[in-house]
Amino acid sequence: MASSIKKGAVISYVSIFLNIAISLVYTPWMIHKIGVSDYGLYSLVSAFLGYFMLDFGLSGTITRFVAKYRAEGSFDKVENMLGLTAKVYFVIDAIIFLVLFILYFFLAGIFGGLTIEEIEKLKVLYCIAAVFSVLSFLFKPVSGAMMAYEFFVENKLLDMLVRVGTVIFIVIMLLFNGNVYHLVFITGFVGFSASLLRYIVFVRKSKLNINWNFFEKAELLGLFSFSVWVLVIQLSQMFRLSLIPTVLGICSNTTEISVFSVGRNLEGMVFNISAALNGLFLPTVSRMVQTKDRKSILDLMIKVGRIQLYIILLIFTGFAAFGELFINLWVGEAFHTSYYVFLLLVFVNIISLTLQIGMDMVYAENKIKHMAKRVLVSSLIGLVLSIIVAPKYGALGCAAATGMALALTQLLYIDFYQRKMGLDMKMFFSQCHLKIVPPVAAYAAVGVIASHYLNINSWFLLLLSIAIYSLGFGVLVWFFLASDYEKNMVLGFLKKIK
Repeated sequence: MASSIKKGAVISYVSIFLNIAISLVYTPWMIHKIGVSDYGLYSLVSAFLGYFMLDFGLSGTITRFVAKYRAEGSFDKVENMLGLTAKVYFVIDAIIFLVLFILYFFLAGIFGGLTIEEIEKLKVLYCIAAVFSVLSFLFKPVSGAMMAYEFFVENKLLDMLVRVGTVIFIVIMLLFNGNVYHLVFITGFVGFSASLLRYIVFVRKSKLNINWNFFEKAELLGLFSFSVWVLVIQLSQMFRLSLIPTVLGICSNTTEISVFSVGRNLEGMVFNISAALNGLFLPTVSRMVQTKDRKSILDLMIKVGRIQLYIILLIFTGFAAFGELFINLWVGEAFHTSYYVFLLLVFVNIISLTLQIGMDMVYAENKIKHMAKRVLVSSLIGLVLSIIVAPKYGALGCAAATGMALALTQLLYIDFYQRKMGLDMKMFFSQCHLKIVPPVAAYAAVGVIASHYLNINSWFLLLLSIAIYSLGFGVLVWFFLASDYEKNMVLGFLKKIK
């Protein structure tokens, strides 16, 4: 299984970096082709529909219960669980369809900041995206089941198919003078096709005989008693970021939506990179929880956290040094504020993005309720602050408000892991952040100062500067920060490539 985790992690990183490289090239071109206003509408309809595509925490719940049943060897319970959740998803999907149908008639009233022409476009985009969203929703539990069965390679390859396939088809479409309607159609079609393929792969590989006739009230209540708190966390995360385009659409304009979306998309790339390992260790942590091995979980948390921290700091500090120049060359000076949006959103996440093993443990031990309450409070604070500042300060004000809420969330995370989960967070930070952050911060300061004195006015000079900065970062990590375990892991990987 360790080999499967490593392969899954490698595929995740390859997929993400490939997607980022492609996105950095085609996104400004796409904005140029369809216009800032249409890009804002595309971002708005994606975010708005995302609110209704929540699976009420069931996907994460499926991963948790299936991993638990597999660790116990209760495969009949796995088959019953999947049959039960299929029925639940069908009912939820029908309700979502009804809600989206009704909301269509109120779009003009909801998004009062848009022009009449933009509202008409939004209605068409809404219909296209809604159809594919409803169809794809039925397959949501499959991804969680695949992670629980440790089909990491297949799952991550399908994720890569969605990311890369969507970009390729959009580029082809725009080359033939397509518009924002085609863009939304392609995004939905590729996502639905991948969901269907994911289901076929899981059924064939797992060889499970899913019990479609199973229904038990006690099992259903147990399912919802866990999933409701996963839903609370999902809603809280939505309050923090996904709702901001809607807030700006109501209180501001499409330009501010686009500015925030560029910064948010860049932040999303950092999140995706750090989240490449998410879920890969849940089955492992579930087995550790069965043996009550706290020390092994903390050791794993430190190992994974350090690797994630190296990656996050390289991107964040590199962007702090060269991001302003990058955005000006990439999408133009009109998106200058997106640089600060990115910094505000990522800076406060430097801690939380390294704590994924802790979250896996929360799922495995069914302590999600306590975590959810803490996250909800901080997220509501961020949403309220965003609504207050959006009319006057736009995208930057919303980013600052969100950053404050995220900072509060980090403090609540740390307190929860220390007091409720029994993890030695002092040991975690002493071995992770306190050893790595100070030297990297000093190196980053040199990079930021140097970038202000260098006359970087072309892509060649920018990429050369970033390459030199990254090389220096690698030298710092290898000779002064990396542990023997980390060096051996890198050397072992390089030997396999050879």
